[in-house]
Amino acid sequence: MRTGPRAAALLVLVAAAAAYPASPPRRAGTEPGHASGPARQPSDASAVPPGDRLLEFLTWAHPAAGGCAPPSDPRIVARWPDRLRVDFAILCGAERHELAAVLETREGKGVWQVAEGFETEPDLLETAIASGAVRVPEPPARGEEAEPSLEPPASRRASAPPSSPGPGIAPPPANQDESEGRPAIDGVVPPEALLEVHPEYPEEASRARLIGQARVELLVEVAPDGTPERTRPLRGPDPDLGLHRAAAEAVMRWRFRAATVAGRPVRYFAPVDLTFEGLPEESRSWVHRALFHVQAIVSSDPAPAEEAGRRLRAGEPLAQVVSALASGKAQGGDWGFVSATTLPAAVRKALHEIPVGETAGPIAADGLNYLVRKTGEIYYAILSAADEEISYRIVHKLEAPEGEALRRAVEADIADYLAERRRRAYVNEAARLMGIGQRQIEIGQLLIHTDALDDEEVKMLGRVIQAAIEAHRQFWEAIVPLRPFKQQVLVYAFARKSDHDRLHRIWQAGKVAAAGLPGPAGEYIPASRILAIPCEDMEGHLPIPIVVHEAIHMLDYETVYEAGVVPSKWFEEGLATYLGFSQIDSQLRIEPGEIRRSGTIVSGGVRMQFDPRAPLREYHRRIAEGEPVPLRLLLAAGPDDPLWTGDRSALGYGASWTLLHFLKEGGKGKRRPAFSDYARLEARGQGGPEAFERLFGPDLEALADSWHAYEADL
Repeated sequence: MRTGPRAAALLVLVAAAAAYPASPPRRAGTEPGHASGPARQPSDASAVPPGDRLLEFLTWAHPAAGGCAPPSDPRIVARWPDRLRVDFAILCGAERHELAAVLETREGKGVWQVAEGFETEPDLLETAIASGAVRVPEPPARGEEAEPSLEPPASRRASAPPSSPGPGIAPPPANQDESEGRPAIDGVVPPEALLEVHPEYPEEASRARLIGQARVELLVEVAPDGTPERTRPLRGPDPDLGLHRAAAEAVMRWRFRAATVAGRPVRYFAPVDLTFEGLPEESRSWVHRALFHVQAIVSSDPAPAEEAGRRLRAGEPLAQVVSALASGKAQGGDWGFVSATTLPAAVRKALHEIPVGETAGPIAADGLNYLVRKTGEIYYAILSAADEEISYRIVHKLEAPEGEALRRAVEADIADYLAERRRRAYVNEAARLMGIGQRQIEIGQLLIHTDALDDEEVKMLGRVIQAAIEAHRQFWEAIVPLRPFKQQVLVYAFARKSDHDRLHRIWQAGKVAAAGLPGPAGEYIPASRILAIPCEDMEGHLPIPIVVHEAIHMLDYETVYEAGVVPSKWFEEGLATYLGFSQIDSQLRIEPGEIRRSGTIVSGGVRMQFDPRAPLREYHRRIAEGEPVPLRLLLAAGPDDPLWTGDRSALGYGASWTLLHFLKEGGKGKRRPAFSDYARLEARGQGGPEAFERLFGPDLEALADSWHAYEADL
C-alpha cells in the first residue's frame, strides 16, 4: 500500500496572526488513536437543507462535552467560489465564544462537503485581513451575495445531532475548477506531516481479495499543537471493506507541524489522501483458497448447539462448555487449521464472513448443527500450478502460524487442490480397467466401485468401515476433538492386484520408477479421498484387516490431523495396524488391542477364520533371523526410509504395531497417560523423536529392552 498526505493543499487558508487564547476548551470527543464523528459527510441534498449540513459539520468539529454545548447561530457572512466564511457561537456555561471558520466546500448532485478549512476568532480574522497578513480572493459579483444566515429553525437548534451515515461512500464530484486550482487565500502555511504511520491493511479487504488500488481521502482536524483530534471520510470505495477505519486509525497516530499565520498556530481541517494497494490485476486468474482455525461444537440436535452458543457468547471457556455438554448428541473442541473446502458450504460461508475471534451459529448443514468460532485464518492464492513448479502467495493471515508451520499447512492444502486432476485420471483409468464388470453401489458416504465383490460383500464392506469408525472414535475421543466427516469417499475393490498397482503408479505421477514394481496391499489417498484395496490374495473376497487398516488412515486424516500435519510414520502405521489386526468377532465388532483369540468371519459365500496373531508370527520369524528393530531407528524413519519399502516393510509395520501395543497395553497400562499425551502431539504435528524422548525418556535404552521383551511374549 502507499500512503501520503495530500501533495499540495487545494486551498491555502489562514487564521489571523494570533494564537487561540480565547477559544473554548476542546472537547474529549476523540481519544488519541481513535476517529470520531459520522461515517461520512451527508450527501443527500434533497434530504438535508444546507443549514443542517453546515451545522452537522460544525457539530462534528465541536462535539458537546466538558460543559460546552454544540455550535449555535451559524451565519454565512461571505462567499467565494467554492468557499464560504461562517461565524458561529459556542456556549460553555455562562460564557459565549464567538468563532469564524473559512471553509472550502464541494458541491454536486446529492453532494455537499466541507473539504478543507480553518477557524479562529472573528476579530482576529478581520484584523489579519485588514493588515494584509491574509489576502482573500475578490468578492463575488453584485447579485451573487450569499444568504445572510443559515440558522436552522429554533425547534432544531438545541440538539443538532450529526446526521446518520449514507448507504455507502460514493466519491463526490470534483468542483469544476478543482483540478486547475482556484484563487488561494494567501498568507497561510498549511499543516505538514512530521510523523506518518502506515495503515494496516484491513481484514475485510484482505478477505474480499480487493484488486488494484483503493484511495481513501479523510478530513483531519489538526489542533494548534499539531495533534490530529478527529477524522471524517471525504471519498473512498463502496463497499468500504474497513478501509476508512484503517485509514482513520493510522492518521490519528500522525503528528503534524501546525498550520500557521505569521508564525502563530491555528486549527486546521486538512485533507489527507491514503492509497491502499490491493492485489494486482493478474490475480483474477489465480486460484484463491482459505484455511480457518476452528473451534467447534457439533450436535445432531440444535438445542445443544444453541445452548453452547449462549454460554460461549457469555464468555465461558470453550473447554468448559464442551465438558458440560458432553453427550452422545454433542461433541466439540479445537480442530486446528482446516481447509475451507472440507467444510460444509454454509459453515464455510459463515467463517468467511465473521472476523477472527467471533462465533457463528448454530448452522444447520449435512444433518448436523455447527457452532463455530474462528480463531485464525489464512487466505492464499495459487499463482501457478505446473507439475513441478508451484508458486503461491499469502494474501492475508491473522493469528496464523509462521515459518515452517505456515509453509506445511499451505502446501498440504495445495496438494489437495492439485490432487483433483490426478483423481479424475484415477477414476477414468479405474473405469477402463474394470470395464463392464464394474459395479457401483452407494452406502452412506461411501461410493463403492468393484469388479470383485457381490452384493452381500459390498454390504459387509460398509459394515466393516462402520466398525472401524467406532473403534477409531473410542481410541481418539478422550485425546483430541474429532471433526465431523461427511464428505464422500470413493472405495475401489479390485479383482486383480495388477489393476490396483497400475492405478497406484498413476496416482504417484511417475514417482514409482519401475512399471512392474508392486504397489501396497491397500491404500488411502487423503488428498482425493480414495480408498483402494485389491482382493486377489483373498481369492476375490474382501480382505477385512486391510480394509480396517486403510479406513483408520482415512479417519485419521479426515477427522484428527490438522491441515499440513505429517504424523510420524511409525505412529501412523502402528495405529492402523493395531486396530486393523485386533480381534474382529462374527458381528464385525473390533476389540482394540485384543489378539489372543481368532474368529470366524463370513464374507460372501466364504467362511474365513481370522487369526490376528498370524501377521505377528511372521514378524517374530523375521526378527528371529536377525535382530529386533532399534527403537531410535524406528522413531526417526520417514516415509522414504528403506524400513517401509520392499522386503523390509514387514519389519517396519510389525515393529510399529508392537511398540504402540506396548505403550498402550503393556505394564497394565502404566504408560497409557504418557501415550495419550504423545498421540495428542502427533495429531498437532508436534510428535517425533524429541517429543517421544521427552515423554518416555530419558532412558530410551531401558524402554527399548522392555519393549522387545514385551513383543516377544505377544
